[in-house]
Amino acid sequence: MKHSIIIFAMLTIVSSVAFATLWLFDPKTAPTIPLPNAYGRAMTALGSATNEFHCTDAKFNTPGTWFFSFYSTNGALKTVEVSTNSSKVVDGVPPTL
Repeated sequence: MKHSIIIFAMLTIVSSVAFATLWLFDPKTAPTIPLPNAYGRAMTALGSATNEFHCTDAKFNTPGTWFFSFYSTNGALKTVEVSTNSSKVVDGVPPTL
C-alpha cells in the first residue's frame, strides 16, 4: 500500500511539473538563441564527427534549449543539446520533449 501511495505521489508531481512547463510556454516569445546560432554551436560540439553525421531534427524546448539529432549513414545517433550557457553531445539519447 505504501508503494502505491509513493508511486501515485511521484506521478502527480511529475505530471504537474510537465503541465506547468507547457502551460507557461508562450509560443510568441522568441528563443533565447536563434536557430542558426544554435546549429553552429551544435556543429562545433560535434567536432570532427561533422564529417560522418548529418542533422535530421531540431527541436526547441521551453527553458531555452535546442535539441539536434544527427545520424550517420550507419544509423548511429548523436544528440546535441544547446542551451544559452553550454553545448553538449549526448550520444544515442533521443531528446524527450
